[in-house]
Amino acid sequence: MADNSLKGHKLSARLDLRLTQKLTLTPQMRQSLEMLQMNVLELQQQLLAELSENPLLEEVMDYERAPDEDVSPDHDPDHDSLDEVMSLLMKRGTDLDPEEDEFRAPVVERWKGDSDVVDPTVYERVLFRRENLTDHLLSQLHFARLSERDFEVAERIIGNIDSDGFLRASVQEIAKNADAKVEDVKQILRLVQEFDPPGVGARDLKECLKIQLRHLFAEHELHTNSDPFPERLRVLVLRAVEKHFDLLVAHKHPELRKALRISETTLKSIVELIETLEPRPGSGFDLDRGIPIVPDVYVVKRGPGFVAMLNEHKLPRLRIVGNYEGNFGADELGQKEREFIRQRAARANWVMKSIAQWKTTLLRVAEVIVKFETEFFQKGALYLKPLKLTDVSAELELHETTVGRTVSNKFIDTPRGLFEMKYFFHRGLDTASGTSVSSITVKQLIKELIDKERCDSPYNDQQISDMLAERRIKISRRAVAKYRESLGIPPSHLRKRQNMT
Repeated sequence: MADNSLKGHKLSARLDLRLTQKLTLTPQMRQSLEMLQMNVLELQQQLLAELSENPLLEEVMDYERAPDEDVSPDHDPDHDSLDEVMSLLMKRGTDLDPEEDEFRAPVVERWKGDSDVVDPTVYERVLFRRENLTDHLLSQLHFARLSERDFEVAERIIGNIDSDGFLRASVQEIAKNADAKVEDVKQILRLVQEFDPPGVGARDLKECLKIQLRHLFAEHELHTNSDPFPERLRVLVLRAVEKHFDLLVAHKHPELRKALRISETTLKSIVELIETLEPRPGSGFDLDRGIPIVPDVYVVKRGPGFVAMLNEHKLPRLRIVGNYEGNFGADELGQKEREFIRQRAARANWVMKSIAQWKTTLLRVAEVIVKFETEFFQKGALYLKPLKLTDVSAELELHETTVGRTVSNKFIDTPRGLFEMKYFFHRGLDTASGTSVSSITVKQLIKELIDKERCDSPYNDQQISDMLAERRIKISRRAVAKYRESLGIPPSHLRKRQNMT
C-alpha cells in the first residue's frame, strides 16, 4: 500500500542565515592552557624543545645576566586574556567542573629541618610516589558533574575495582550498601567505565573488550581524518565479541570464521584488532613502578611566618636573540625567509610570555595556600582549614578553571612534607559553632579515636559519630564509614577479630 502521509507536502531545499556565537581557540590559546597544567619537569622539556626548534631563542648561561622578568603577584602578562577564554569555555559548557574534594595524605612525610634558608641546588631531591589505579580513577571522579549522593556511589564502585581493573562486586551489592537504586548504580557505573584506562570497571572480560572497542572507535573518529576501521569491520568485531566470545578466547578460528561467514583475510583483521586490546586494563598501574617527583613550589619558614618559592632552577633561562634581523642579514633575505623569521619571532615572544604567566600564576596560588594554611604548617593536620578553588579564584580574581589547571599535577614541598597541591583543596564540614572544619582534619580525628580505642571493645561508626558530635562536629554514621574506609581501616567487628587473634 502506498504511503499517503506525505501527500500535500512539498520537499524543498532552502538557505537560512543564522547569527550564532562561537568560541574558537587558536593553537596558541590551546598551548597556553596546556602549558599552565605542566609541572616543572614537563615545562623544562617543553622549553628545551622550543630552544632547539627556534633560532631566535637562546639560553642564558649561569655567568650571564638573566633577562629581566617580573613575576611578582601584581604582574601577570596576558593572564586576563587567558582567564577570559576559560570563562567563555565554562559558559559554553565545554570544560569540566574543577571543584575538588578531599585528596590523599601527603606523599612523603616530613624529612627536612626547619632551616630558614633553602639552597634549591642542594635541597633538591627526586622522590618517588606510588600511583595506583584507585587514585587514578578518583582523580578523574573529582572532575565529574555529580551530586554528593551519586559521588558517594561512584566512590564505592571505584573502591570495588581490583588492581586488574575489574569490578568485583555486583551492582546489587553496591546498591544495597549505598542505599541506592540499582538503576542509579548502573548509570553511575557506565560513567566510571568511561574513565581512563579504557575497559576499567568491566564486570568480565567480554564487557572489558567491548568497552575498549567503543573507546578505540570513538578515539579514531575524533582524531583521524581517515578511518582505519570500516563500518563492516566494526560490526564484525563487535559481533565476534558479543555472540561468539567462547570461540574467540579458545582461538577456534575456523569455527569463528564459519560462524561469521567471513574470509580468511577479514578474520585475520578481526583477530589482529582484538589482540591490540588489554585484557587487564589496570595492569599499567604497577605499584613497583615509581614516578619521579620534583617539587614545583617550596614553602619555607622565614622569620615568624612562611613564604612560597618557585623551583625555578630546573627551568632553562631563555631570552630572545638581540638584533636578530641584523644577525640574519634581513636585507638580503627573500620573502620566505622573512616570513620564517617573523613566525619564529612571534613564537619566541609567546614562549617568553607563557613562561612568565606560568610562574606568576603558580606563585600567586601558592601564596594564597600559604596564607590560608599557616596554622597547618606550624601545628599539623588537625589545623588544616577547608579550602576550595572558588576561595582562591575570588582572592586572585581568576577563573576557577584557571586555578584548577594551575594546581593540576603539581607538588608543593612544605615543612610538613611533600604534597600534591590538590591536597589543600577539599570540602569542609559544619560545626555546631557555625564554622567549618576540614574533612582531612576529621579523618585525622577518626584515626586518632580508633588508635586509642580498647582492643576488646572497638568503636563502631555510630559511636565515632557521637564522639565527634561532642567536639561539635556534625557528621553522619555513613560519612564516618566512608572516611574510615578511605583510611584503610576495617569496621569494628573485624578490628575486634584482628585484636583477638
